[in-house]
Amino acid sequence: MERRGLFETIFGKKKQPDKEYSQFKLLNSYQTQFIPFSGNAWDVDTVRAAVHSFARRAAVIQPQHIRYNGGRIDPVRDEMNYIMQYRPNPYSTAYKFYYRLATQYKLYNNVFIYPVFDDKAKLSAMYIVNANQVELLEAEGILFCRFSFASGKKYVLPYTEIIHVGSMFNENDIFGSENRAIGPVLDTANTFNQSMAKLAELVAIIRGILEVQTTTKNEDLKARRDEFVKDNLQMENNGSGVIVTDNKYKYTPINDKQQPIPTGQLDYVKTEVYDYFGTNEKIVQNKATPEEEGSFYDGELKPFFAQLQQAFTNILFTDKERGYGNEIRVEGNKLQFASTQDKLAVCQYLSNIGALELDQALTTLGFPAIGGNEGKRRVQTLNVVNADKADEYQLGSGKNKDKDKGKDDKPKDNDNEEDEKGDDEDAISS
Repeated sequence: MERRGLFETIFGKKKQPDKEYSQFKLLNSYQTQFIPFSGNAWDVDTVRAAVHSFARRAAVIQPQHIRYNGGRIDPVRDEMNYIMQYRPNPYSTAYKFYYRLATQYKLYNNVFIYPVFDDKAKLSAMYIVNANQVELLEAEGILFCRFSFASGKKYVLPYTEIIHVGSMFNENDIFGSENRAIGPVLDTANTFNQSMAKLAELVAIIRGILEVQTTTKNEDLKARRDEFVKDNLQMENNGSGVIVTDNKYKYTPINDKQQPIPTGQLDYVKTEVYDYFGTNEKIVQNKATPEEEGSFYDGELKPFFAQLQQAFTNILFTDKERGYGNEIRVEGNKLQFASTQDKLAVCQYLSNIGALELDQALTTLGFPAIGGNEGKRRVQTLNVVNADKADEYQLGSGKNKDKDKGKDDKPKDNDNEEDEKGDDEDAISS
């Protein structure tokens, strides 16, 4: 049986061609290497909670292959959708894939995805490249990335074949900046956590206060303490659990061991971390209102989805395919955070103008879809008319109007007969 590791599964066993690579020269920086480094950020509970609040919301996206066709957007049902929405590769679900992508996006400000294509140039898998180092190289006027892994293996890929998503772009022409700006806050958080742990240990150790009624030297105090503990607080010497003292000692046990928590420092760390990662306590604890969730979507998730949409479209399609209107649409469902009342209002409005299918309305409200042609059916209120036919609907067309006018001008025989009949009746009655 052939044994293959993850490296061979992703990149294959084919030997790479020998090329003379040189360091790629940037315009404003000599830093042509990227090393995923976040210090101890992921080990700080506040940071992990902040990143988790973003990643778990971003992980539910379902990118979709669409095609623009004469102003119309047509969804394309192909294998690419299944890969992006359910199983990016044999070792990951879509949720786990996008969760890891979002987490590295926040922690490292750089994520690299390697799309694998089969011999027919069809997408077959996508892998997040967790390299220890990424170097920018140049050969024959082409930009390459050399990925170095902890196993010692390396692989070189053209930059144009990699999906690169990042954040905090500033001084480097290719890579996103490191999160060094949050370093002092992380140091404070680490010191705070260590001090709280030591305080908890100290509070747990102290069992009581032994007061000696007479003046005693320090050496004698230590000796009397050890003697008191040995005689009264150790099981082998005090099996009854009863403490007996004379008037030389006064022992006060400490039963309330609640440790004081410096809330000021804790609030400082939380505020700084949450502000840096663009979140807040309500988002972290899932207590945000629909309006607050909507603001978080617009400020954090939507820019991330927009970058994914552009990066996926640029790499997964050729210039010719993009010219035919092929695109990857990456959008989250902002309406999922809305209240039931707001969802009903949106569904009612879109249904009135015929813009919503029955299955779309049911899914929005949390009900299972019907499916089939019935689920694709659209309904529309009779109070809404096509704009092109508005004049005809309200006033009637010119042709029909003239026709109706001719009918009104022609005398009606039935009306004359009725008038004559009425005159005869009057004559008889008189």
